[in-house]
Amino acid sequence: MIQVIFIPVLFVCMNNTCEFMQSQTWFKTEPQCRVAVESQKDNLRKMAAKGNAVIAQLEGTCITLKNGML
Repeated sequence: MIQVIFIPVLFVCMNNTCEFMQSQTWFKTEPQCRVAVESQKDNLRKMAAKGNAVIAQLEGTCITLKNGML
């Protein structure tokens, strides 16, 4: 049986610093993962606005893992 999970990952550049962010939570369906990605992107935008930070780039995707392999 093939087991598939989806892991949300973000890439953000804010105030001249770029980082990858991986969720500690994984999902069994891609639509659930995409909702989590969009939610985290919204959270980062809100935090940046509160701190007067500039987001130069904000991307997100779901990494697919099948039977423990990318």
